[in-house]
Amino acid sequence: MNEEKIIRKEAEDFYERKLNTSNSYKVINDFNNLKIRLDDFYTEDYKAIFLEEIENSLTYDLKKHRDEKHGGLASETCGYEIYAEKFLFYLKQELSTLPAIARQKFDADNEVIKEKVFISYSHSDNSFLTEIQRHFKPFLNKIDYWDDSKILPGQKWKEEIENALKQTKVAILLISTDFLGSDFVMNHELPKLLHSAEKDGTVILSVILKPCLFEEFEDLNKFQAMNPPSRPISRMSEDERDDILVNLVRQTKRILNK
Repeated sequence: MNEEKIIRKEAEDFYERKLNTSNSYKVINDFNNLKIRLDDFYTEDYKAIFLEEIENSLTYDLKKHRDEKHGGLASETCGYEIYAEKFLFYLKQELSTLPAIARQKFDADNEVIKEKVFISYSHSDNSFLTEIQRHFKPFLNKIDYWDDSKILPGQKWKEEIENALKQTKVAILLISTDFLGSDFVMNHELPKLLHSAEKDGTVILSVILKPCLFEEFEDLNKFQAMNPPSRPISRMSEDERDDILVNLVRQTKRILNK
């Protein structure tokens, strides 16, 4: 087990055992305990790795909670959400104090630079996004998948999306009628991804979520989809859906490993 894997496993254990996400009033106490742990055991490089892993886990769980409990919307009265939002805010502040060069050096030394995967989708298809996030979660130590649920309150969302688009090497498109009808996706995200595919070799992987006129969009259908339009994810059994999404992760890893 290399050093980064050790740090990430320790962060995962800390997240599961030490953070009391059911009590919104314990945020500062829990975060102080986290800082004590970091100051006692880790260099600047390792602190960044540890905090990033906590951030990944909490962001994923917050998104899942919103989808399952609040229809994908934020709740200002939910104790879990209050805790998670505050903790993520403190994490961002702490990460900003760590020199970026330290993380870059650590990645170079250990040859585990994380590749960026951009997921473009319609918010009407949140439940499908959650399924895909679940399949990517075991590989977060090497694959940095990005969707707009990563944008925290107070951040400049257009700049965050622009930065993610510039870094992406694989773009996953979650196709549905709502996706094809989204002004932001079709007029902002998609043109940049298509340009990147043509000029920089970004690979586009499409997943057909629901019945739609995918074949009518020539810029999109020239890229072979993971499943045919006649067999959208919404019509598949649970096992069939998992097969498609496992293959999606497998293809993503294969492309990134080239």
